[in-house]
Amino acid sequence: MSVTSPLAWTKRPLRFFQHLLRESDGAKSSIGQLIGEIRSVGANACIVMGGGFSAWYPTRLSSQTINPHLKDDFLGDFLKAAKAEDIRVLVRMDISKGREGMEEKHPDWFVRRPDGAVSSTWAMPQICATGPFWQTQVFSILDEILGRYPAADGFFFNYLHVPRCHCERCRGIVEVATGKPVLQPDRREPAYEAWRQGFLADYMGRVRRHVQGRNPGAAIVPYHHVHDGWDIRRMAEVSDIIGSQVSNPVMPNPIDPQPIWNLWAAEETLTARALKPGQPPLLIQTTSEVFASRQSAMPEARLVHNLIQAAAHGASTAPAVNGLLDDEDARFVPGLRKFGAYIEKNARWYEGLASLARIAVLRSEDSRLWGEDAGRMAGAPDGSGHVAEFRGVCEMLSDLRHPFDIVVSPGLELADLQRFDLVLLPAASCLSDADAAIIDAYVERGGKIIATADLAAANETGQGRNAPALRCLPALPGKAWSAVGAYFALGRADLRKVVGGIRHVPAAGPFWAPFNEGETQDDLRIIGPFANNAPEFTTVEGSGKEPGLIERRFGKGLATWLPWRIGALYHRYSMPEYRPILGALVESQAGAPPVHTTASSGVETILYGHPDGMVLHLLNAAAPQTKGLTELTPLAGFEVAVETDVEIALSLHDDTELPVTRAGKMMVLRIERLDHFAAVALVKGQAGRKKA
Repeated sequence: MSVTSPLAWTKRPLRFFQHLLRESDGAKSSIGQLIGEIRSVGANACIVMGGGFSAWYPTRLSSQTINPHLKDDFLGDFLKAAKAEDIRVLVRMDISKGREGMEEKHPDWFVRRPDGAVSSTWAMPQICATGPFWQTQVFSILDEILGRYPAADGFFFNYLHVPRCHCERCRGIVEVATGKPVLQPDRREPAYEAWRQGFLADYMGRVRRHVQGRNPGAAIVPYHHVHDGWDIRRMAEVSDIIGSQVSNPVMPNPIDPQPIWNLWAAEETLTARALKPGQPPLLIQTTSEVFASRQSAMPEARLVHNLIQAAAHGASTAPAVNGLLDDEDARFVPGLRKFGAYIEKNARWYEGLASLARIAVLRSEDSRLWGEDAGRMAGAPDGSGHVAEFRGVCEMLSDLRHPFDIVVSPGLELADLQRFDLVLLPAASCLSDADAAIIDAYVERGGKIIATADLAAANETGQGRNAPALRCLPALPGKAWSAVGAYFALGRADLRKVVGGIRHVPAAGPFWAPFNEGETQDDLRIIGPFANNAPEFTTVEGSGKEPGLIERRFGKGLATWLPWRIGALYHRYSMPEYRPILGALVESQAGAPPVHTTASSGVETILYGHPDGMVLHLLNAAAPQTKGLTELTPLAGFEVAVETDVEIALSLHDDTELPVTRAGKMMVLRIERLDHFAAVALVKGQAGRKKA
């Protein structure tokens, strides 16, 4: 996108805010109050209530119901006031649901269950994607808003997906497209999911062309909190800004459970950077601690942690508050305002961030959709599958202080992989021939991979393979058996060293034996499992047989396979030996991490390049034992060393210069106290100090 493009404004991270207003707020809130609250949290962009099942302006269209509490033209007055304050505005559209009772007037607009009854979400009838509302009325609504309000900067489409519908029209369309009827609610098949994904992407491409034909500078931001029925690569293509949720509520959505994990903001930002380079995503962060009880405030520690993690990776964030800031449970407000003031003051340090990662982690949408996760964004309930393995591998890399990027399959490109010294493939159980060929080419040209679990056991639609997909690791994983009660024998000296010299580490979960006894250089050979665990018989004997660490040279590169779930076990149980074992493998193939610290893994480090040097973030994720992050636990007294030739470290909180020493290539600084987070700009010489 050219810098002179009408959409060039989407290339810079913005500080969004979202008032999720109740209809009753239309009567009691003033435009001035709303603008004041947006400014009070340091925002320069916002999402405003607009159209769909609830119209916040005097629409002339019968397809919308005007908010009965409105006195004037809320949307028009808001846009006028926001533009006077130089605030970017996205108009919120919700075309997923209708008003209660509308199904009687327009029965062909709504989703039908298999028994013919109208389907509902949150007690509202669901809109059918193939019906007249989406196909005709939505475009009339967009035309009305575009005609009335040319100052709008774009549209944010909430809860956007293609619901499963059994109306006569959908049954016919799906039959023609897939050759099969619409599936029953408890069934999933690749052909139907591909149709849903393609229909949505095609539709949003049509919406985008329609809107930008009238206003070339209007951005389109599709959004669904778990991206249900999304081909994320295609949706990125038809979006001007990728929209994702990173809310991490204390209790998730009971209808569509979202992920709850500490690196969710990092995952969504890095995924968006892979799909749309140079385009900061818009990450929605709730201020509610319980998704189904929206008026209960998010704990400040959790809220600030999510927001700063997203910003540190270069994303635009949008805290979303139900109602107004001064509503009954406003405990999050002081923390949000303090964070907003910090980000506003330091906005320049969050622009132009450049990845320093030499490592990438594969996020496999095919494995999530057609492996054990069965399409769940939160992963398989039992902690198996690609999602849990992906999370655990990311957590280990983060705890080891290795910056990493994400690459997304399907659709791998050799040029993208060749930017990295090492690519990790966590439980990529479903892999297409095309992606396998790209991985082979990467390794053959000198790249290195570390794969785990049931690598390429199936094709991209979950159908089991009869022959290996990869030439660099030419074997099928085979049938899994339980490693509970077994041990891995540590043969390699470097692996024994990182776990204190011990000879065995515990094994658990499923184990695969793709190469049976393996070759002489293979390691982590499994002993057991032992059925008799009575203390009198717990002697570990033998050198082991099937390897849990397989290495194969291929061309100029190296392929490593851990045929067990090292990541999922770490994610679920924090197995202390697994992290240093993976760390030793990673460091031998990609070098040492650029950050070292005496702090525990409760301190997350995020390091990026910047046009004026580097930016280092230290995030305090310390939580009460066995609990999620809900309260601040200040940490004190640790050192951080960063590999850099810069000379000056500036605290972005108070603009003070921090005392530093040098140890070879490393700059060393001491953190006396860490509250929510610390942010440090690393700059070079007097010119850097003055510029900063």
